[in-house]
Amino acid sequence: MIVQSVFAGPVTAEPAAARVDHLYVTTAVSDQLLGYDLVPGAAPRPNMGATETTGFGALSVKATADGRFLYALAVVPTPAIFVYAIASDGGLDPVPGSPVVVPQAPLGMNVSPDGRHLVVVSGPDGGGNASVQGYSVSSEGVPAPQGSPVFVGSLASSGPVPMAAVSPDNRHVYVTDYLAGTVTMFDLHADSTLSPARERVGVGGGPVSPTVSPDGRFLFAACEHAGGVAVLGIDPVTGRLNPVVGSPFPASGLVPHGIGLSPDGRLLYTPNALTNDVTGYEVRPDGSLRELAGSPYPGGALGSLPGQVLVSADGRTLYAVDLAGGSTGGMAALRSYRIGDDGALTANLATPVNTGKVFSAASVLVPGR
Repeated sequence: MIVQSVFAGPVTAEPAAARVDHLYVTTAVSDQLLGYDLVPGAAPRPNMGATETTGFGALSVKATADGRFLYALAVVPTPAIFVYAIASDGGLDPVPGSPVVVPQAPLGMNVSPDGRHLVVVSGPDGGGNASVQGYSVSSEGVPAPQGSPVFVGSLASSGPVPMAAVSPDNRHVYVTDYLAGTVTMFDLHADSTLSPARERVGVGGGPVSPTVSPDGRFLFAACEHAGGVAVLGIDPVTGRLNPVVGSPFPASGLVPHGIGLSPDGRLLYTPNALTNDVTGYEVRPDGSLRELAGSPYPGGALGSLPGQVLVSADGRTLYAVDLAGGSTGGMAALRSYRIGDDGALTANLATPVNTGKVFSAASVLVPGR
């Protein structure tokens, strides 16, 4: 009997593939929704399976926390909510039942962390007012309105682009009133209906991009007119707001717009549209902000208009979405920065990338899976 033995050599582990995150952004002068693949240290690259036609005026793009569904709003030719299933490679597929037609122009939205509720701020109605509507979300991602729209305010006094945030416990909704300089709080019920406004709190002129900290303790909003970031403490039981001492905290640039928060809630960044740079802050335990060393960090050339910043799921990379093309021949750029242990930003030499597009401020980062 012949016995043959085979001895394996030393096993070398294959290097782990870098996780690919996905960025989705709408264009400002066309009806496109575009996707880009994001790999740390590399230039963002277009995802050919994530180019979709929506309508014009898409002012908000959001995704469920589990990365399964993407929502985009469109105003014309028909006010609607577009719904897409997100494939593992970041590609987009319209779900059956999409788009969902809505009765008024949808101006802002957000999805609850548990993915069961969508809230949409719309207007104007016949009286020139904005309202917020709750939607339940099916297991296939399709939203259905629940209850009646709830009054937010007059668009003449609150401004044309109200934005919304949902608390991590899925129980409260916060809507910014741009011209009024306030945040309005609503209760979000288990059946996706909304209460009338519970309170309105002054935060500073031109609040945008309301963002709740991962632990639900603080609400942040960039205040374009006040030139800083408002921070409000959130009551853990009632959801009511109380401005943190020192709020709004000044930004070192002009017209702070979007807000990017690290996954651990320790760092906050805001792009400054008129000075073409990014301000970074440490978020202290009491919610107060301390500007980081070296901030503001350079962005594009004059006229780049950085409008949104997004932090990668691992907290190591910051992506900036320019709305104009001051440094890339008239077209918007995507740029990225490495986030140091101290939160300081170092520009990635592989960016900026000229996208050949003009973007709106509607963008979202979806972690790879």
